[in-house]
Amino acid sequence: MNEEVNIDVARDFLIGHTDGVSPAAPASPPAATGYPRKRRQTRRRLLRAGTVVLVEQGPAQVTAGQIASAAGVAVGTFYNHFPTVDDFIASVADDLTRSIEIGRDTLNEIEHDPARRVAIGVLQLLELADTDPTSAAAFVTLTALRPEFRARIRALVGQAISDGIDAQVFDVTAGSAAINAVLGAALQSMRSRVLAETDHDEAPAVAHLVLRLLGVAEADIALAVADAQTSLVAARQSSASSAATART
Repeated sequence: MNEEVNIDVARDFLIGHTDGVSPAAPASPPAATGYPRKRRQTRRRLLRAGTVVLVEQGPAQVTAGQIASAAGVAVGTFYNHFPTVDDFIASVADDLTRSIEIGRDTLNEIEHDPARRVAIGVLQLLELADTDPTSAAAFVTLTALRPEFRARIRALVGQAISDGIDAQVFDVTAGSAAINAVLGAALQSMRSRVLAETDHDEAPAVAHLVLRLLGVAEADIALAVADAQTSLVAARQSSASSAATART
């Protein structure tokens, strides 16, 4: 993937696209790769359809039959890919986390200011709630109900906070209190947006709040959020241009 796609990765968690083989990879020779390609496609279909069921039913209620039916495959096909429903949920969580980690790593390479990185991350998550509410709802649900997923997300947030403290940009103490404040604000805002309780126009205000919680100076917050918005607009335009070029 190029950087323009990765910086915007939080809008599209790439469900099923993190298996190490790009969906656009050439099949050569066809006889050797036809079945693996079909298997990957089926897995992605199960993950995408199953994520919708997961959000609607909740992790405790979802069944293999519901996921298979939503994906348009037999229950046996589900078990060919996932030994149990819990393994399926773990795969959804792992794909979400790995995609966020890809976005974080790319963002760290091209944006060196910790405040702007945090602002971009917050804006991306809230944009995800607009463009892909199912993935956003899955993110919120899994953070609340899957301890291992929550631990990985908290580790990512904690590292972002530590980076800002080390750079003397954030005026907070590293630890659970700061992580809870940032993650709580982001998750509640995502949930409210998915439920249409708030407008997308409020996203910059949420990013502003998060940076204030981290002790960033007011004048620096306004600049960081504005720069983050500009970066995301540029990333979307570049991604759209690359997609248009690929189609021609």
